[in-house]
Amino acid sequence: MADAGSPTRKDANTASKTITDTIVGEHTHTIVGYSLIKGIGDGEPIASERFTVGGHEWVLLFYPDGKRSSSSDAQLGDAAAMHHAAAAVPPPAIVGQGQGAPGAPALPPVPHAAAGGVAAAPAAAYGAGADGDGPAGAAAGAAGAAAPAAGAAAGAAGAAAGGAVAVQPGAAQHHAHPQGMQMQAAQAMQLARMAPPGRRDTTNEYAALFVALIGEGPNPQGVVNTNEGKVVRAFHRFTLVDQTGQGRDLTKGRTREAGAVKISCARQDPNARNCHGYRKFVKRNILEDPARGFLMNDTIIIKYTIELVVSSGGALSRSSNPTKAELIKVPPPTIGKDLAELYHSGQNSDYVIVVEQDGVEEELKVHRMLLESRSPFFRGMLESNMAEAQQGRFVVRDMLAPVVKAVLFFMYTGEHRRGLGWGLYAVGHVSL
Repeated sequence: MADAGSPTRKDANTASKTITDTIVGEHTHTIVGYSLIKGIGDGEPIASERFTVGGHEWVLLFYPDGKRSSSSDAQLGDAAAMHHAAAAVPPPAIVGQGQGAPGAPALPPVPHAAAGGVAAAPAAAYGAGADGDGPAGAAAGAAGAAAPAAGAAAGAAGAAAGGAVAVQPGAAQHHAHPQGMQMQAAQAMQLARMAPPGRRDTTNEYAALFVALIGEGPNPQGVVNTNEGKVVRAFHRFTLVDQTGQGRDLTKGRTREAGAVKISCARQDPNARNCHGYRKFVKRNILEDPARGFLMNDTIIIKYTIELVVSSGGALSRSSNPTKAELIKVPPPTIGKDLAELYHSGQNSDYVIVVEQDGVEEELKVHRMLLESRSPFFRGMLESNMAEAQQGRFVVRDMLAPVVKAVLFFMYTGEHRRGLGWGLYAVGHVSL
């Protein structure tokens, strides 16, 4: 029994705090030569460079001919596209890992196409994604090989036509003898080799747009352990830019009220959902409508914004000292686009190049400083006492106007516009 005069012992008061915030990242992807990628086929993406937000590596996937949810062929196309995006593109400096570096995420091999267009049997390396996507299926074209002879022939024919043939569970194939199944598989592959390659369906009226999680850096943020495995939660916003400057951008994304989207970190699991986006992002006739301003000079611009949900504090927090978001966000480089606009507008020009052909003259307004800095030919001419330097004009008589324009565009931007083969010829053969 304690003495009446002894002090009362009391456990220390404790407190804890959990803070949840978002790390914001943006990526702009410009696609030049849109007319040349039309007809690439359903489920075939055009991938951006990889970029890093919150210690995770992402890539944008634009499908000019759409992405149907029922196409296993498209799912395998996603796997190949994301594998090449992760394997072929060198990692950004922020990650600090090169290909094959210790700790770099291992990537499964891409399913190779067999003769006749049949994809190999292993499952896709990445899930087909969100927005109604199911998990990536294995054995997309050669699945019919496990069925009886009639099913095998049908599977081979379907695979050769570019489609996917599904095998119903519980069907007759589980009664087949293993040796018979092997023979049927061989017959199916032989039929696939003999069948003529089919054409991809390009009749989808929508273009699709997705973002895919393809890797992790040394300190990934926002990873949550759930009963579905390790996931990250984020709000995604996709914008198709109105290039007329009127602000009529097309934007789709998840609102705060709807809650953040879960994306799986398990890239090796074919059932994981590693993508998020929209199969019906924009109708192709709207995308290609000149009045909308989305397609200009055969170019489209896609802006993507991600708000990665990150929590700190608490016993279940993965890191007690999470990396803080950068206070100063560096915008993506736009100097090429800005110089192209300067060339097209002719604003503050101080020199004229005249293209003379069949007695008709066309004047092109340019800038002396840029010509001198980019071309030894113009530097020598404009810094001399030649008439062309004194009169402020240079007449070209032995080149076509589209060729001269292509050369000037290259001098301004360092790029040649697709479709102007003459311009590329001129850049390679005219000493400017």
